[in-house]
Amino acid sequence: MNNCPEPSLQSTLDTSSVMRLLNTKNFTVKQFFTDIPCYVILSHTWEQDEVSFQDIKNLDVARSKAGWRKVMNACARARRYDFDWIWIDSCCINKESSAELSEALNSMYQYYEDATMCYVYLSDVSGEYHPRNAKSNFRDSRWFRRGWTLQELLAPEYVVFLDKGWERIGTRWSLRDVVSEVTGIPVDVFEGRIIDEYSVAQRMSWAVFRETTRLEDQAYCLLGVFGVSMSPIYGEGGVKAFMRLQQEIIRISDDRSIFAWAVALAGKAKTRGLLARSPYEFRMSGDVQASNVEFIGNKSSYSFNNNGLHIHLPFNPIPSSSEHFGEPIFLAHLLCQSMRGGSNLTVYLQNTSGHQYVQCYPDEIFLTSSLPPTLGDVRELTVTEHLVTACRVRASNTFRRSSQYKIEFLRSARDFFPFNKISSIDEHTVSLPSRVEEVYYLSQKTGDYFQITCRNDRPFLSIGLSSIEGYILGDTDLGELDSGNYIMITSERRGDSQEKIDIGYFAKDDPEIRLWTGLLGLPDLGVIVDPMMSSADSDFHDYHLELQGIFPPDPFGRSTQDMAYATVFRPHPDDPKECSHPTFRLLTYRLDLQLTSFVLPGRYMIHVAFGLQGSSVWTDIVVQNSPYHHTSEYVWKSYLDSGPRTGKRVCRGRVYGQFRSFTVFGDC
Repeated sequence: MNNCPEPSLQSTLDTSSVMRLLNTKNFTVKQFFTDIPCYVILSHTWEQDEVSFQDIKNLDVARSKAGWRKVMNACARARRYDFDWIWIDSCCINKESSAELSEALNSMYQYYEDATMCYVYLSDVSGEYHPRNAKSNFRDSRWFRRGWTLQELLAPEYVVFLDKGWERIGTRWSLRDVVSEVTGIPVDVFEGRIIDEYSVAQRMSWAVFRETTRLEDQAYCLLGVFGVSMSPIYGEGGVKAFMRLQQEIIRISDDRSIFAWAVALAGKAKTRGLLARSPYEFRMSGDVQASNVEFIGNKSSYSFNNNGLHIHLPFNPIPSSSEHFGEPIFLAHLLCQSMRGGSNLTVYLQNTSGHQYVQCYPDEIFLTSSLPPTLGDVRELTVTEHLVTACRVRASNTFRRSSQYKIEFLRSARDFFPFNKISSIDEHTVSLPSRVEEVYYLSQKTGDYFQITCRNDRPFLSIGLSSIEGYILGDTDLGELDSGNYIMITSERRGDSQEKIDIGYFAKDDPEIRLWTGLLGLPDLGVIVDPMMSSADSDFHDYHLELQGIFPPDPFGRSTQDMAYATVFRPHPDDPKECSHPTFRLLTYRLDLQLTSFVLPGRYMIHVAFGLQGSSVWTDIVVQNSPYHHTSEYVWKSYLDSGPRTGKRVCRGRVYGQFRSFTVFGDC
């Protein structure tokens, strides 16, 4: 049997798992109960006319389906890397069997976790531009917006992205900054940090902007992310499925960040319990840390039963200055903090009778000081289980060391040739046994040279006396040669005991170099703006502003019906014009008003400007009435002029109301 990664602890304990695999050579499907062979797995977005399990049993039928080309190309790539078996969800699961479908949904994370390789096929992405290039459509791929692909991104140890022509774009590790920017998942996850180290709220926030065809799948696609299992019940509805998911998480976790969510309807939300109804309610929870339950000792447990959620929470009465004064409402501490500023998170609970409470104002999470809450009033207690993490540890060193490496020179590097004798497979491919200490390569055109050194049975790129140590953790190395040009090596696992290494060459004036060498910087400040504006006139109208855009365009920005999120950076020494690292941005809204006692009818453009000036955060609101509208770019550029900021406004206008919510995230 071919060498492959050692199975995870979970798979060695659970020998009852059944898995179907597709043979990459003859396209037959075989069922495995134990001793599952080494396999590669395909992650993709479903399109019309996919090849099903029933189709693949008759190859004449399968070849007539539009999805056959995807199956054929995935198998062809797998064979190229000596994989005999591949798992493709469309044709390896019998979806006509509800029992098998249930088992597959609960085992899906493990399927991806135990795969030797994961091919991510992006059918809507062209590999013409590097993903860090602004012209690339990598960030826009539908794959990043689907619910099921979240665990397919997180679970495998090794992920390679392929464009619509099945050409390699890069790996999850080499593109970790771009993937982090697109998904909102911290880059540490793609550098090996275990996801169980993140709070429940943070992991929920990773699914906020993802969509599923069936509403129930918004919950089912997160089972593996939280290490829980439950039976799928299609038809129960998305809300009920998501609440069942939270109840399963509560059974194994005492992390109270699961209650750190907020509904979307500002100011109009009814009372609620402590469970959210969709991942979207965690849209502002990406910075919430896991709760510190040691603060209340043996009162940390909670559980869910027919009476609701039984929990101990430190309570504080609402101060008399609060707008809620006069109501029997308390601030309940969740014992978790925001990573930005260290503020404690609390929710509003209202006593209804006896020991029964409801959450009021569920559209608000109240931030208190970073000081721990007092224990003057702590209420109600039940029991909890500790989080089981046995199957959650990424097997970072389980791949058996290669006894041999196949080195292929890409077209850009084919003028390099080896000094010492090694066996050639063909004109551009050589075989490197791991016992060989060094292989030297020299360019016949430029005189550039480099070495590939085997150390502890692993290959390293070396230039002169310098070695590129990043290869220990990653799968891509880029090194600068003495001439200023660059050499790049990338590795990819094979289904046998070998590993394939591709070698490419970049001239020092190649514009792609900066895309390979420079990781994307993270913004220093973010704001969330609620598009609802309350009028200042006697009628107290609420107006919904229509977002026209964010300028400059923000790759980290997000917009939905009830909020807009945008970011800025601190001043960057290499970017005086603030082209790549804007220290301020504009969110532009449109407001169409009818005649009132205070405001003339017409179309108004409202520009919300915000940014960093020194250590301070500033905001401006610029109002324009027809016909004097300027573009967002025009208004933004007016701020680049010299002089004090307050004198840079292109025009001024009275704001006939105030925004419902303007939340700032950042350390300033």
